[in-house]
Amino acid sequence: MFQCPICGELMEALTNYHCKSKHCMSRKELTEHHGMPKYVSPAMKREVQQWIRAAQVITRLDFEVPQAAVRSQLRKGS
Repeated sequence: MFQCPICGELMEALTNYHCKSKHCMSRKELTEHHGMPKYVSPAMKREVQQWIRAAQVITRLDFEVPQAAVRSQLRKGS
């Protein structure tokens, strides 16, 4: 991610739209007067990384519970 040299906003790329709408100058003017945007690598704590990994895993139980519910509904309807 890149950080705007004036306002510090984080974005994927410093765009002409951001420069015009927020700072009333073109991207070229902004970089000439204030320098290039700083590349920032977002860092996450270990606990957050572990939570993301755990939350994204699909377990066998995620499939078995809904399937059991459908089977019980089918038996009731028969």
